[in-house]
Amino acid sequence: MEIPDGLGGVAAFILGACVGSFVNVVAFRLPRELSIVTPRSFCPHCERAIPAWANVPILAFIGLRGRCLMCQQPIPLRYFLTELAMAVIALYLYLSFALPDALARFVFCAALFAASLIDFDWRIIPDVISLPGIPVGILAATFLEPAVGWRSSLVGVAIGGGFLFAVGEAYRLIRGKEGMGMGDVKLMAMVGAFLGWQGVLFTLFIGSVVGSFGGILMGLAGRRALQSAATGEATSSETGGRLPDEIGEADEVSIFQTTVPFGPFLSLAAGLYALFQPELTHWYLSR
Repeated sequence: MEIPDGLGGVAAFILGACVGSFVNVVAFRLPRELSIVTPRSFCPHCERAIPAWANVPILAFIGLRGRCLMCQQPIPLRYFLTELAMAVIALYLYLSFALPDALARFVFCAALFAASLIDFDWRIIPDVISLPGIPVGILAATFLEPAVGWRSSLVGVAIGGGFLFAVGEAYRLIRGKEGMGMGDVKLMAMVGAFLGWQGVLFTLFIGSVVGSFGGILMGLAGRRALQSAATGEATSSETGGRLPDEIGEADEVSIFQTTVPFGPFLSLAAGLYALFQPELTHWYLSR
């Protein structure tokens, strides 16, 4: 029996919100080497278990006004935004793609979201996300995503992982230090598996453009924090734990040398392609 679009859309939205809540759990626990299954969800401030009724995605944050039920400490806004974003993504995919295709792209977007949050916080992309994503992406492209196909998927894996690896090695040889983390290389291999070589090219181009602007903004913000600390206007936590008397001429460096997590920008570009591939392809071919 065919599911009405309205009912199916509601189910997709709820599923997306629940997966968004799980993405938050993965992003918090995985880099801390905690189980993502047990114990049940708890407040990171008071470490007390959250009652089931106070852990409903999206609604709980609104009902509790963004504060823990037990200790009244603020709940990070990004928890709410992640749940809402995944809910909207699930709804959009349900309405825009065949169900198998939509499911594959949704799994891909969830993996991108988790990888981005972890990379932003810890400057790492766990292999447990990207490496299994490569064979899963190839299978999805072969059987669930007719617009991609297995040939494009395999080429995408080779180009996605190989290109960034070559760039990183070239930077290391020229500058004598690592310029591209292997986490980004494996992430792009996963992008190629799910989206094919066309998706890789789009992700590399858009991700690099957005990442350049983002890197400049992050560099300016970091240098401003150091300057504030030098005048006693910022706390040590805002400057990476460094005290004002530890900040000197060594900090007068170019903002272009600021370490910036590249994963979130690549993930943003890949997510856009996963959501709007038909429109982007049509726009490009009609030019």
